[in-house]
Amino acid sequence: MNPKLHKVSLNPHDSIHVQMNMGNNIFQQWHFHDECEVLTIRKGTGKIFIGDHVSSFQEGDVFVIGSNVPHIIRTDHNEDDRYPDEVIFIHLAPDMLSSMMAVPENRRLHDVFLKASSGIKISSAVSSLIAQLIKNITYARETERLILVLQIISAISNIDEFELVSSTSLKLRFNNNDDTRLNKIYNYTLLNFQKNITLKEVAALVYLGPHSFCRYFKSRTRRSYSSFLIEIRISHACKLLSDTDYSMSVVSYESGFMNVSNFNRQFKIFKHKTPLEYKKIYHSEMAKQVLN
Repeated sequence: MNPKLHKVSLNPHDSIHVQMNMGNNIFQQWHFHDECEVLTIRKGTGKIFIGDHVSSFQEGDVFVIGSNVPHIIRTDHNEDDRYPDEVIFIHLAPDMLSSMMAVPENRRLHDVFLKASSGIKISSAVSSLIAQLIKNITYARETERLILVLQIISAISNIDEFELVSSTSLKLRFNNNDDTRLNKIYNYTLLNFQKNITLKEVAALVYLGPHSFCRYFKSRTRRSYSSFLIEIRISHACKLLSDTDYSMSVVSYESGFMNVSNFNRQFKIFKHKTPLEYKKIYHSEMAKQVLN
């Protein structure tokens, strides 16, 4: 997707970089880097783009993003200065991970981080443990920091189920000239997905005609713009189904769908279940976690 190379500020003598970003300082640009990234959402909600996929996130979610996988995080912009959005990032040097995965005892670690080349999302009960370890690492130094990283990696490698959030087949062609174009498209779509977006208006953002825009977007993302837009709308609908008691018609309208029947059809295509089934399963899982 032609993201921008981001240079992580790793000290030459360090293999671990930890960074806490808050409020408007959260890095919100389509980018990639050599380092593997583990991040947790401490406060806030929003959407994260990893490779060719978009996913909603909420407090407590943990993501693992492999080396050179393009990604961007967009929060819902909490305007209350007393409770700003907060994300903690850990970047692990490639040499460090390679050395650790070469150890026979770390066979499961190798399998998990191989899958992380696509990006994985952890939102199960174990994510709270990992999130707490990530928080602790912000205060640790040197050997203590390394021990916490090992604990985080161990917890991740022992997870039996997690969500793959990108396609392993995505092949990127880096071109810095496209960075501004794609960011314009993403920003505009995220700000306007609840309204009717025409190809003509989004194409005009990057000075292309509709047909040229469709070819351009698909050549860079391996998907159509309409599919990309629908996935953002479905992602927002999932958040509403999880967090509110809105009727299906309200969820449909608030997510940018013009009628409920189309909403139900598209939701099942993307999530392999109806919105009502999704809502019931989500609340059932939440109830189990409370009981446990």
